[in-house]
Amino acid sequence: MKIWFDTWTLKEKHYQELFEKYPEHQFSTILDESYDADIIIAMPGFITKENLDQFKKLKWIQLLTAGYNTIDLTYLKERKILLTYAKDVFSIQIAEDVFSKILYFNRNLGVYHEQLKTGAWKHTPVKHEICHSTIGIIGAGSIGTEIAIRMKAFDAKVIGYRRSKFMSEHYDVMYHDRAGLEKLLKTSDYVIVSIPLNKDTHHFIGKKEFSLMKPTALFINVARGEVVDQEALIEALKNHEIRGAGLDVTTPEPLPEDDPLWKAPHIFITPHNSSASPYVHQRLMDEVSDTLYRYFNHLELDNIVKL
Repeated sequence: MKIWFDTWTLKEKHYQELFEKYPEHQFSTILDESYDADIIIAMPGFITKENLDQFKKLKWIQLLTAGYNTIDLTYLKERKILLTYAKDVFSIQIAEDVFSKILYFNRNLGVYHEQLKTGAWKHTPVKHEICHSTIGIIGAGSIGTEIAIRMKAFDAKVIGYRRSKFMSEHYDVMYHDRAGLEKLLKTSDYVIVSIPLNKDTHHFIGKKEFSLMKPTALFINVARGEVVDQEALIEALKNHEIRGAGLDVTTPEPLPEDDPLWKAPHIFITPHNSSASPYVHQRLMDEVSDTLYRYFNHLELDNIVKL
């Protein structure tokens, strides 16, 4: 089979080993010479109708990201093109990032960082711990599960929500319906969102959902900005409906300097960088290699996007 590999974000050392592992297949990194490819391995930004129309033999697209919300799934379905995503590549580092945001608030790190600038030695009371708290994870996929594993090490109760039937030893409770979601929102001390963005999850968390949360609840979003009604979040923070919000994603991105979200009280924003890791490229190549092996050997794929 012929495979076109999008090298936009990668260096040769990242993918050359992959090419050498499957010498019976033809890999190409030159787009103009690859329109007869059977397989594309690429970033979502390349996956447009205009580009794909040129690949007449295309059977399968392997993404180099976990997200696929920008892709026209109807078009792929019409052409019967298989789509798989980069599963489990970003979960570990995103889970660690969640803790960085929680500890920023719990341990008053923002306050102490400001005091560092002036040499001020002043204590600020600590009012929250993860230990013995209730964690609500909306989106109990690979990212949610990595978060849950680490939360159990903190001796927390972990509640999960996902639409499909699923249970894991890392969760104490798993909900699948609206009533369960509302129980999660009402009882959680930390509400963490890690669901994919699609037509069903746009503004999944809005005014009603924030009104159900505890006033002491901390909200963390490492999914996509559009999953949250940002105006409702700002109002929830201003009205003290929740304790604070740690965000790695916003709407739009980059967030404009004059956007009111920057000035919302009790907020901590990072620039969609929770997936950063010194090991991300190796994990990505391991995942792509495993998926290629499964595909070539007609084995079950565990990272298929339902069209």
